[in-house]
Amino acid sequence: MTKLLIACVAENTEEFHFRTITLFKTIQKFGGNLAKAKLAAIFIDDVEELVAEQLKSMGVIVDVMKPYGENFQRNCNKIRMLEIDEDYDVLVALDCDIAVTRDFSSEISTDEIRVCDSLIDPLTLSEWEYVYDYFNLPIPENERKIHANSSVLFIPKKYVKPLRDIWLHYCDLVGKAFYSNDQWTKLGEHIWFTEPFALSLAYVDKGIERDLLPAEFHIHINGSHQSWANKLHPYFLHYHHNITEDWKLKTTGMEIPDQYVKMVNNLLEE
Repeated sequence: MTKLLIACVAENTEEFHFRTITLFKTIQKFGGNLAKAKLAAIFIDDVEELVAEQLKSMGVIVDVMKPYGENFQRNCNKIRMLEIDEDYDVLVALDCDIAVTRDFSSEISTDEIRVCDSLIDPLTLSEWEYVYDYFNLPIPENERKIHANSSVLFIPKKYVKPLRDIWLHYCDLVGKAFYSNDQWTKLGEHIWFTEPFALSLAYVDKGIERDLLPAEFHIHINGSHQSWANKLHPYFLHYHHNITEDWKLKTTGMEIPDQYVKMVNNLLEE
């Protein structure tokens, strides 16, 4: 049986506490075989003791790590997931603002990295061409692989350290490039995308192939109706900041995904 490690990285704030607890609650309630996986939450700098104790009572390994250096945007700290010292076959590295709604273990491969498509690309094609050319890398022919999505990564163990090293390398280079000339100053409007930009370059630099997950992994709660997803049964609900004042997920306007939103919200009321 494939040994899974499901992990996230969080900040020590009330919103991130909610996100992290919700992620692991939904894995254990709706994740089927995923509930048998090792679960780990990394907090950057510190974590409230009560939050840590609640997670540990759920079987989650809790660790506190330092942020990376000054050239690294705060979200680059998600790479800390690739440094967890545990026995596993595949690392499932997730953004913590995800609610798991179904067992996705059948979509995990021990041979290849599997990723979500990127629905939010802040750069134009010509800007991407500039970025790849700046680092002397060929731009991917498949447009869906030009901009990497780092929110959902299924990484077989053999790729974890090589990917961690090259990803950090490009986080550093991209961080230093911002504002270094007029073009990079313009690109600096999207400095919060440092780590997905770096991941995009890292894949190409090392020739690391990855397989795209199906559309059921791409369901976002983003305030707009994604008509293409209206009838899809999601594996994830990626809700970002779209939560109510009483800590529930907002509805999406999509018929079937909203059934899963209700299911998650009912769990959160227990």
